[in-house]
Amino acid sequence: MLGASPKAKKDATVKFGSVKNPPVVAAAAPAPAAGRKVPAEEVWEVRPGGMLVQKRGGAAADESVNVKPVPTILIKVKHAGITHEIYINSQASFGELKKMVAARTGLHPDDQKVRYKDKERDSKAFLDMAGVKDRSKLVVVEDPEARASRLIQERRNSYLEKAAKAVTAVTAEVSKLAPKVSALDASVRKGEKVAENDVVQVTELLMNELLKLDAVVADGDVKVQRRMLVKRVQKYVETLDAVMVKNAAMVRKSGEKLAKQQQQQPHHRQYQQQQQQLAQTRWEMFDLLSSLPSTSSASSKTTVNSTASSGGPPANRLDWMLF
Repeated sequence: MLGASPKAKKDATVKFGSVKNPPVVAAAAPAPAAGRKVPAEEVWEVRPGGMLVQKRGGAAADESVNVKPVPTILIKVKHAGITHEIYINSQASFGELKKMVAARTGLHPDDQKVRYKDKERDSKAFLDMAGVKDRSKLVVVEDPEARASRLIQERRNSYLEKAAKAVTAVTAEVSKLAPKVSALDASVRKGEKVAENDVVQVTELLMNELLKLDAVVADGDVKVQRRMLVKRVQKYVETLDAVMVKNAAMVRKSGEKLAKQQQQQPHHRQYQQQQQQLAQTRWEMFDLLSSLPSTSSASSKTTVNSTASSGGPPANRLDWMLF
């Protein structure tokens, strides 16, 4: 009691029936019984951030524990008079069974026909759905039509593979010749002459690659690649033809220019010879006149006297005017 003294509190005894409003005690949640499945609301938990998420390893772990393993069954497969005992998963498909039979008998899976209860089974069907159980008996026979179609398809695939390899090899060779074509074309565009043998050699190599492509029989994507490669090679050959024409034109022009120069050289030489002869003749006349001084002086005196007697003006004639 609130008004009681400490002594009274010590001596007083508390009775359970006399206490009013006893404290409420939270009842503990009952533990789940062994083997009982955890309810869905108990699988969730609250993270520190306040987010409600599913517990890790909760129901999923329980379900994984409760999953039963798939049993393995024994199947007796009869082929060509021989019975083979094969252990296989009861939920496997007939296609998987064909692969195991092929490992035992050597018969290709696509060439097999599996019969169970006198009915052919599809490769995509499952054993348990068809009613195959432990120690069930099945019969496997060879399908001639499936074998023929498979061989045809394999032959076709081999042809396509060879065609693809041939196209790849030709592509590599053409890629090696492409820089040579570009170099020849660039030289001619700059006005430089190229060797005709080089152009002919590269053209012949490209034509050989075209012949290889003509011998290739392809289909599908390989055919498209072959067509594109043929166009590429033809373009290179056309470029080389244009290079040959331009180079021939440059050679022809240079030849005409050389011939013209050769035609002009004889006239020039003849003119030089004539000039040399004329100069030599003049020098000879000069030497001849310079070697006769008396004759020239007598003639000059005679001329002076004649002019003086005649009373006319003296003639202004010098010796250097004679030549």
